[in-house]
Amino acid sequence: MSQFDATEVRLTWRSPLVERLREAGTLRFGKVEIVLPRSFGFCWGVDRALAMVEETRKMHVGRPLWLISSIIHNPRVNEDLRRKGVRFLRGEHAEEGAWDRLGPGDVVIVPAFSAPVEDLERLAARRVTVVDTTCPWVIKPHKRTLKYVKEGFTTVIHGTVGHEETEATCSLILHEGGAFVVVYSLGQAEVLARVIEGGAGIEELRAALPARAFSPDFAAERDFARIGVINQTTMLARESRAIGDRLRAALAWRDGESGLERSFRDFDTICRATQDNQDAAQAVAETAPDLLLVVGGYDSSNTKNLARVGDEAGVPAFHIEGPDCLHPHEVTHRERSSGRIVRQAGWLPLRRPLRVAFSAGASTPDALLGETIARLLALAGEKGD
Repeated sequence: MSQFDATEVRLTWRSPLVERLREAGTLRFGKVEIVLPRSFGFCWGVDRALAMVEETRKMHVGRPLWLISSIIHNPRVNEDLRRKGVRFLRGEHAEEGAWDRLGPGDVVIVPAFSAPVEDLERLAARRVTVVDTTCPWVIKPHKRTLKYVKEGFTTVIHGTVGHEETEATCSLILHEGGAFVVVYSLGQAEVLARVIEGGAGIEELRAALPARAFSPDFAAERDFARIGVINQTTMLARESRAIGDRLRAALAWRDGESGLERSFRDFDTICRATQDNQDAAQAVAETAPDLLLVVGGYDSSNTKNLARVGDEAGVPAFHIEGPDCLHPHEVTHRERSSGRIVRQAGWLPLRRPLRVAFSAGASTPDALLGETIARLLALAGEKGD
């Protein structure tokens, strides 16, 4: 980390309002009190990735600079990089045929989530300069997965099918000749556990999970003989622990406690910053604010799980992308039950005084959070200065 000075990144995305709140924890603006948790927003892995991009821009002036996909899950940050001349090989701003045009003069940045083995091999074949910003916390489950495959364990991933980090992990497993299954929730893990215990068939599990949740040619009798659990680093930590405990119990029922050493492995790969943000958001939610607004990209896994913390504490909570989501009579937000982006009326309580808590995902810059807080205050008839 020391070789990538993130000072410029933090200054670029700073917010005086958020800095005041970060120091105080809570501030009152007229009849509205704003509360921030002790941990939120940009993590050091994001600081590191963005600092590496800036260093790369300075080192390779004049050379085509590409990102495989979003550097992090925040539209504002990715659009800022696009304005600076960074181009995209995949995603909303991908250029058609760009992969086939790559050559030794191009520089390609691997996002903080990592990338599939196939992408890395493709880049090597094109002889491009590769800058790998993969977060060290993401490397942890990769290393654990390689150990599982070597020892003959199927990897059970608590993660999201299609998320870049989990896609990279699955690609690595297949490249090494291993098997995997991805479960998103404790409910899906329960079906998997019942398959292990003999109370459900593999077809019931296939019906409960997306098709891409399984490695090709997955066979329950063979591939559930020995399992090792890891987590996508941005999942809800306590759910990951509950999934590990449930699968351990299933293996203990099948093989006996004495057989667990041979058939079960569990390893916590939740990112420390993700855990800190979740714990801090939970602590604030438990103080019963009138409203919890969680700011971050709709594709951001860790932001989605921060919003769940509010739900579980019984606090009205909304996952929003930024200030443009807040309107006098409605809020645009990501509905957690369906994943749809919806509008909801009557979101802002009319009573005063009003106590509003905020949190922000690990890929959310302070500037965006500050603009959102200021927007809330304006809608509530108060000034953020």
